[in-house]
Amino acid sequence: MKKSQRRQRKIVVFSTLLGVLSLTCVLLMVLEPAPITPDAASSLFAVEEPRSMDAIFETHTPVPANRWRYIYVHHSRTPAGNALTLGQQTNGVGDHFVIGNGDGCMDGEIQVSQRWNQQLAALPPAGASTVDPACISICVVGDFDSTVPTRTQVRRLTQLVNSLQGQLHIDSSKVLLMQEPKSAAGVGRYFPTSAFRGQLLP
Repeated sequence: MKKSQRRQRKIVVFSTLLGVLSLTCVLLMVLEPAPITPDAASSLFAVEEPRSMDAIFETHTPVPANRWRYIYVHHSRTPAGNALTLGQQTNGVGDHFVIGNGDGCMDGEIQVSQRWNQQLAALPPAGASTVDPACISICVVGDFDSTVPTRTQVRRLTQLVNSLQGQLHIDSSKVLLMQEPKSAAGVGRYFPTSAFRGQLLP
């Protein structure tokens, strides 16, 4: 075999091998599932009807029967934020849901965290030592020791809590709103607690 033919054959073999390896890499990247990061969140916009909330139950890990017995609502005690910025450095956002105020995410935007998607227990917010593992945690963005939540936030929160109550059979006495002055563990002094409670399912 001539020298030029051997060189040409080597080039063909090398090119074919390179092509097969490249194609294999592309296929592996396409087939590989996206990594689950603790601060990743999906969002619900413009939720106006109770039926629209059904999406929150379309979780990666199915919602187990009798898994959740309480709903805990607290404020972020920050003027702005979202699931990413409020997330803890190593564990991501500690809440199952975050409701935006228009600064950091849309006003009334409901962000569904990977903690809910994977049906993991909530982490305690700053100022709290523990959260019951059977408790769904909702953070409403804002400092309600200084200002009131937006009307849209309260409406979205009511829709979310009512949907969770109805689907998971959680009565209003198990919707927890703490008064913890100057702490993110509470709802803040200007949160409309009585009006909100008046809209809960029995």
